[in-house]
Amino acid sequence: VAELLATVGYSHIVVDMEHSPTDVSNLTSLLRSIDAASRGAASTHNTSIVRAPSHNDIAMTKRILDVLRPPAGIMFPMIENAQQAEAAVASVRYPPHLPNNNGVRGCAHPFVRASQYGRDKEYFHESSRDLLAIMQVESSEAIERIPEIGMVEGVDMIFLGPFDISCSINQMGNFSEDGEVMELIRKAETLVRETDKKKRLKNISDTSDETPNGLILGGFRSPGRSIEGMFEAGYQFVCGAVDLGMLRDAAYRDWSDAQSAMK
Repeated sequence: VAELLATVGYSHIVVDMEHSPTDVSNLTSLLRSIDAASRGAASTHNTSIVRAPSHNDIAMTKRILDVLRPPAGIMFPMIENAQQAEAAVASVRYPPHLPNNNGVRGCAHPFVRASQYGRDKEYFHESSRDLLAIMQVESSEAIERIPEIGMVEGVDMIFLGPFDISCSINQMGNFSEDGEVMELIRKAETLVRETDKKKRLKNISDTSDETPNGLILGGFRSPGRSIEGMFEAGYQFVCGAVDLGMLRDAAYRDWSDAQSAMK
């Protein structure tokens, strides 16, 4: 399935380790399939994004990064505050790549898949630049803290999880346009956009960079919402569908057509 999807032309494919039985061995096979299919003449490059099983498992994060070839991204679920975001960023950075040597990623880059087993001589120096660090915000409390989460050095994206957000206010799956959930999601979107501007201004001041890094707004598409509408709201990274959902819906349509034909 991963190989097939990589030939479609998606700009990115998310491999989920939070809500799936995928382990590092399976992950490696999936990433190889995506990478191989992406090199096909009929496809475009797919950036692999891996959603980690947890935001606070340093050992697992290290193993994910060791098999994830750049450019790529890693998504941390259930980020609730700036402290958790700082710890997540530290887990993807080698010690010299954060102030005061605060990175905690183990250094085995000459021997892992991510660096082409040592053939990529620039991997150690460029790994931070070529990796998106994505913080998933999934509760009403975390939404209030988006300004502090987003300003953490090394946080590249705030990714909104609509179903968990709806569950956090006891409105599971209620995505009516004038309901509390969508009001909360729109608030989160506004906070990300505002924090993006603030972060860009700070980075200009700190580095004199004319094109400073800001904060990307990403998220899953909730039922009833169009991808076009999400881009109009400022999203730059959208997950529009889930492979099992597409397979389920196609299988149900096929079954339903067969049932109708036999009546």
